[in-house]
Amino acid sequence: MRLLVTGGGTGGHIYPALAVAGELLRRGGEVLYVGTSKGLESDIVPREGIPFKTIPVRGLLNKSPGQAGVGVFVAALGVLEAARIIRHFRPDVVLGTGGYVSGPVVLAARLLSVPYFLQEQNVLPGATNRLMSRWARGVFVPYTECARYFPRQARLHVTGNPIRAGILGEKRDDASRALGLSPFMKTVLVLGGSRGAKTIVDASCEIAKELLKRSNAQMILVTGSRYYDQVTEEFAREGLSGERVRVFAYLYDMGKALAASDLVVCRAGAMTIAEVTAAGLPSVLIPSPNVAGNHQEYNARLLVSEGAAVMILDKEAEGRRVAGKVLQILFDEERLSSMRNAASALGRPYAAKRIVEVMTKAARRK
Repeated sequence: MRLLVTGGGTGGHIYPALAVAGELLRRGGEVLYVGTSKGLESDIVPREGIPFKTIPVRGLLNKSPGQAGVGVFVAALGVLEAARIIRHFRPDVVLGTGGYVSGPVVLAARLLSVPYFLQEQNVLPGATNRLMSRWARGVFVPYTECARYFPRQARLHVTGNPIRAGILGEKRDDASRALGLSPFMKTVLVLGGSRGAKTIVDASCEIAKELLKRSNAQMILVTGSRYYDQVTEEFAREGLSGERVRVFAYLYDMGKALAASDLVVCRAGAMTIAEVTAAGLPSVLIPSPNVAGNHQEYNARLLVSEGAAVMILDKEAEGRRVAGKVLQILFDEERLSSMRNAASALGRPYAAKRIVEVMTKAARRK
């Protein structure tokens, strides 16, 4: 099968596309990725060795009339360029995972009568996916609850979010020792994200203080590059550095961190949640308030309703409160086990395989 995949702007759109592309490549298919020259995809995708083309595109939402007019013109140019790429590559199907670049590409596919699919990562779908779902051959969504936000005629497939290869399969003992930790202690993973989340980073010091009061607890902290120096200096000043606290600016092997952990403190981004639930881990979620449509809070509320997580709003996430919630869960074996089971029930570790299977059937019918 020949797949043209598009999605960009943020890792939340790029990594699902790469997960599906990787699964198809392992099956002997061909993939072309279409993105923009300025988005994160222009750096990430070529590093994966996947052929990459760009089109011009600009955002249209929340713009002044003048900016929106320019955006429409650029989007039209993007559709024309996407159509040229599609004619040349001749894909069997097109997959859009969201972001500004996805709209012109899937629109070009529709105009050229090439079957296209959409993949939505969040409970509350983005504007592009809501609009284009009316004519899509199928829409891959993470949860059944997404259906209420799509048009009735949208053909939904509940597959979960496709996660990166290698994120699962690590053994706790090996993963803990690789990170310099004990496999026998309670372990909390605190994720500030690749760019850093100030609220979570600010709370990390209080979490570390409380955990180090216990003889059987330890912490992995990923600060993001923006806050690494600040945090390491603060931890050293507070006497929190040591063998029971591991601080990283960025952690490339997230699979080891998940395998070594009992509880995760993180934002409620769709792909973070997908990896955490696939690993069967309870979580304390602090949704980012700075995202379109407040979609992280929708994601978090779903996990809370299923018993897999607790949520603390960003404006209420003072360090001591977050630390207190961590301790309540971490040392309550019954609650920890219940949340672990609920997270595992929500996790979809084989989403990429399912998505490729559905698209392959559509390609064969074509």
